[in-house]
Amino acid sequence: MVTVSLFQFSLGSMLGSRGNPLASLARTPTVYAILIALTLLLLTDTELPLWLANSVELISGFTVPLMLITLGISLASIQVRSLRSGIGFSLLRIPLTVLAAWGIGSLLDLPPMALSMLVLQMSMPVAVFNYLFAQRAKREPEYVASLVFCSTLLSLIYLPILLAILI
Repeated sequence: MVTVSLFQFSLGSMLGSRGNPLASLARTPTVYAILIALTLLLLTDTELPLWLANSVELISGFTVPLMLITLGISLASIQVRSLRSGIGFSLLRIPLTVLAAWGIGSLLDLPPMALSMLVLQMSMPVAVFNYLFAQRAKREPEYVASLVFCSTLLSLIYLPILLAILI
């Protein structure tokens, strides 16, 4: 989780910035939180006080519902043009990610279970985080919302089939 978050909030923030990428990175509090957590907590094997750990857990519990509410507001304004391109992108993305994951997993000589997990993970729908990054960077958030929406709807069809093949 730390690795994924660090990449999302550092590289993603720098790529999505319109101005100086390093200035954008410096304004990202998640990077500071990860660095503090790594240096103060993990390296020194220190635990948070119970009151702080409970507070962080409660606040983090609001994250997914708030992201979904934000996405829902944007979905209300989706146009048919965006839906067409979202479906097209999703139909193209699914076989490409499955083939890429299968190829990389085969090159790495992964055991069958690990290969199946890699293929399944790579073929999951577009994450809501991508919408939040697009919204923050003001880079076509409506289009990204349609990608999240369409890939999630299509996953109801292709994920059971993929699971049946992988199992």
